[in-house]
Amino acid sequence: MRINYTRKIIITLFLWKSIFPTSLNLTGIARNDAQNYLQPALEIITAQQTPLMPLASFTNSPLLGVGASLLSGAAPGFASAEFGYPNFWFVLSVSSNLIIGAHFTGVHWLDDNIHTVGPFVTTGWGTPEKSINAGFHFHNLKGPDDFHLTDVALDVSRVFRNTKWSWGYGVTAHFLKTAFHVTDNQDMDQNYKMTTDINIIFTRLCVYRILWKNVGVGSEIFLKPDNIVTTMNISINL
Repeated sequence: MRINYTRKIIITLFLWKSIFPTSLNLTGIARNDAQNYLQPALEIITAQQTPLMPLASFTNSPLLGVGASLLSGAAPGFASAEFGYPNFWFVLSVSSNLIIGAHFTGVHWLDDNIHTVGPFVTTGWGTPEKSINAGFHFHNLKGPDDFHLTDVALDVSRVFRNTKWSWGYGVTAHFLKTAFHVTDNQDMDQNYKMTTDINIIFTRLCVYRILWKNVGVGSEIFLKPDNIVTTMNISINL
């Protein structure tokens, strides 16, 4: 079958032009449209701010670990593509069923400088091979001049592990307080300041390949009726 490479190249370039349709810059966005305009970016951010399952599950031995979400992507409305930014994690086990940690990021993303940091705590029941885990985490995002985000989240997960694989499923609920402050529209009537609450709930799946006993490489998927967010991650137990 003959392939029309010219057509494929044109289509690819067109899609690449539309691959970043969402920005955190609200200039020119009407007050009533601000929340819907930011929703795809908010869903990527909240998914990325959820602790990695292998780092936040029951452990029998002392745990000092690090992790990173190296790449993330989303398909809002299953009609376009969005890509996130790298995130980093640090965790420490206080006991076999109590883990504390923190998430941090500093990056230039979607024309804005993003700074986000937040602690988390997770408790678990069961064994390292089969556990139920519940966690709480808090995040504060700053950077854009006209946008600020506070995220309070709760997670519940079921995690399984053997010598080669770790996998699990769960639910994560994020309760966001977002502050918009738009002051740079030429028409002063279009400038506004507002604060609104947004709730985002994901069904969550994960699978990791265990390498060298202490390294996990894998993906986590966050599902909503109108979106899917995936992250490519690595976790290391030191």
